[in-house]
Amino acid sequence: MPGRLPNETINLFSGEIFTQGQTKTFRDIFPLSGEGYRRLRLTFHNTLGATGTDPNDLGSFLFIKAINLRTSRNENPISISGMGLMYLNWLLNGVKPQYTPVVASTGALFKCTIDIPFTYPFIPRKEDFSLASGNYNNLELQIQTGLCSDFRRTTDCTVATTMDCHLLRNKSGKYEGGRPIGMQYIKELAPFQAVTKGYADIEMANDLILFGFVAIAHDLVAWGSVGNAFEGDPADCLTDISFEDNIMPWIKTAKVDTFQEERAMLSNERAMTGVYPYLFAMEGSYKSGLPTGGHTEMKFKIGNGNVGTPTTPQVNLILFGTRELR
Repeated sequence: MPGRLPNETINLFSGEIFTQGQTKTFRDIFPLSGEGYRRLRLTFHNTLGATGTDPNDLGSFLFIKAINLRTSRNENPISISGMGLMYLNWLLNGVKPQYTPVVASTGALFKCTIDIPFTYPFIPRKEDFSLASGNYNNLELQIQTGLCSDFRRTTDCTVATTMDCHLLRNKSGKYEGGRPIGMQYIKELAPFQAVTKGYADIEMANDLILFGFVAIAHDLVAWGSVGNAFEGDPADCLTDISFEDNIMPWIKTAKVDTFQEERAMLSNERAMTGVYPYLFAMEGSYKSGLPTGGHTEMKFKIGNGNVGTPTTPQVNLILFGTRELR
């Protein structure tokens, strides 16, 4: 393979129209000519009609309920919401994604941009986990939108949404030495109650290595419904967090303070309330990730349902890592 090659940015489409509560599937838009995909960049333009009250600052991200990417080899490497990607982008890139804070106004345009990452900043050799476009004869991107209430919690407004999609890629995947060694793994689990359940079961497979996780806790007292992801107000209320398998604990009853420091180092933002990030892969190599195979149990746990204030938080959990190519 020649030396490191320039990155390319391609506009796949612009102005695609979405309506509330819609699921759209995009096929035949991806060039499958062998390049390695680095990122897929989605920009949403939301025009709100009618005046609403109690605006949700991050409503443009919350409106994106689900993003799934599937391959012709029956892989589902990406399964996450817009809010989940917002937090993951923030922590991986060290800066909050670009967006327009939602306010209570009529006819205003609110935008947000989120990246689907196929490479990780803590893995120096980007070719290792870029998406190998030449391996597939089809890629499918599916996006589900929410409702106007995601922007303004007490409102009957309307929303008109369009989306632009850009692909960031590199030609290194066309050469033997630049082909990836693994497939992306980014999954958002169903939200759970910290007190009544207090844990999440982690997928285990011989071909799955975890690089890290992000947990986000929300207070549902002021707004939000049980079971709806990322609703409520973020809260630093979890403690005694563990991540363990049937053999040993990789995290043992860690307090909220240590996660506050982790998120400050990753995001350069100390006021990132309610976010509990952790990296297993700290040495610049995928081999320092956490293998999930060979275990009978693996869990993210909140010790004895321990919480501070609020006392009944809901938790969202995002896992990211890699698995073997099929």
